[in-house]
Amino acid sequence: MPARLLLSFLSAASSFAIAVSPASAGGRTVACYQPVSEPAAYATREETVILRPAETVYDVVPARYGWSTREVLVAPGGVSETSVPAEYRFVEKQVVLEPARLIHRSIPPVTRTVEQRVVVDPGGERWEWRIIDGKRVYCRVAVPPRYGVVHRKMVVEPGRQWTEVIPARYGVTREKVLVRPASVERYVVAPRYETVREWAVIEPERRIARILPPEYGTRQVTVKVRDQATSWRQVHLRGSC
Repeated sequence: MPARLLLSFLSAASSFAIAVSPASAGGRTVACYQPVSEPAAYATREETVILRPAETVYDVVPARYGWSTREVLVAPGGVSETSVPAEYRFVEKQVVLEPARLIHRSIPPVTRTVEQRVVVDPGGERWEWRIIDGKRVYCRVAVPPRYGVVHRKMVVEPGRQWTEVIPARYGVTREKVLVRPASVERYVVAPRYETVREWAVIEPERRIARILPPEYGTRQVTVKVRDQATSWRQVHLRGSC
């Protein structure tokens, strides 16, 4: 019979035996058991453990120095500007001092006053009323001509009008004229370098990575092989079982 099944059976039997003792049951004991305690069992084993984990270390390679030459900028280049002033010169130029013009001239006529005998009344026949011998009669009357003197202006020399052209009057002036305007001349100036010799780093310091592998070791550890257990052992009691 398996131990666990037997243990269960004995536990039930002991409970029943407590409930019904031989004295009270009045029956005969067939078999007797008592509990037996078995302590836990341990064993010593060796296991591998990491004494030191893997790590990366760096080896420093020092820098290397020596003489080297290099080009250094002495004067930077750029664009230079030069201002060119304007250029002038003097020229002679004919100018009108007085423009041409027209003058209108005239001479009045020359006159003389003369006496001239003129007929004041041409005379002739006319009819007029007259009183003759107390009678009013209409008569034809011969009237002689009547002369007089008048003063009249006579043109001795006629007047005249004419136009005179006055020519323009010129002169010479000196003027300052622009020959070339002011400007800015630009030209490129190249940078200037010089070679210098100096103590310099030929190869800089560097670090080389190196991996150290982990270190392992063994140690003894105690492990539980079996848990503590309780079992039943059959006993024979005198006069009972």
